[in-house]
Amino acid sequence: MKMNKKEKIFHICVSGIFALYLGILFIVIVLKFPTGLVSNTIKGWMKGAEVARLTPQLIPFKTIIPYIQQARAITDWFVKNLACNIIMFMPYGFLYPFVMEKSIQKNCRRTILSACILSVCIEIFQYISAFGHCDIDDVILNTVGAAIGYGLYLIAVKIINRIFS
Repeated sequence: MKMNKKEKIFHICVSGIFALYLGILFIVIVLKFPTGLVSNTIKGWMKGAEVARLTPQLIPFKTIIPYIQQARAITDWFVKNLACNIIMFMPYGFLYPFVMEKSIQKNCRRTILSACILSVCIEIFQYISAFGHCDIDDVILNTVGAAIGYGLYLIAVKIINRIFS
């Protein structure tokens, strides 16, 4: 389907925002560590040093359930950690359908599956690089965030269609 000029401009803008979001996501996840730690780890890799890795957490909900049980208030670190993992992927679920072709836009499964795959790649990177901890619960929470973002996308599309029709 051919886009008119306004649709092209909108698509370019949203694609730019999506690229910026992915860059920020990378910075938040990978570069959250002090520069010295990152550079020392990379120097160690280059010298062939063994990287100290945490054991990956591969049991679903093993981290989530204790966090919820231990939380006394919404301000607790546990709740913030869970919420951040969800919120971090909401923009993905919202922006991805706008960036993709029309046939993919309305496909919830593709949006959520691509978010899940991205989250798995991030966790694998964290395990291989030792920058962070590989945890299946992060994948679950990130995927939930993308699903919420997709729901917000559907609401936004309805509002946009009402305004412009």
